[in-house]
Amino acid sequence: MAFSIHGQLQKAAEEKRNREYEVSLVKALKNSYRDIEEIELSSPDYSVPPGDWSCFVKLSFSDGEVVEYRMRHSLYLKINKSGVVTTAESEILSEHEGSTQSKVKVLFSDGRESVE
Repeated sequence: MAFSIHGQLQKAAEEKRNREYEVSLVKALKNSYRDIEEIELSSPDYSVPPGDWSCFVKLSFSDGEVVEYRMRHSLYLKINKSGVVTTAESEILSEHEGSTQSKVKVLFSDGRESVE
């Protein structure tokens, strides 16, 4: 029984941490790229000892361009343009540098949807 409770507490803490990082990342992406219509986040990963968080990101822009890549994020970042991308994806991201002021549909890794 103790293992079950500990496992549930650990899972709840992990979900809370992922949500905190994902909300922060959405803000940073909106500060980094213009014309974002939708952000989809999946497969979050957090290293132990703590300190390195990453997830898979799918950005959809108003001109129909879509870029998918894995990126790292830290809570202190207000702008985040990191990530390993192909040359073509890098060109798309460069074309969209700026900021998105409008509300954006966000699909979080836990399945929740929001408008941020």
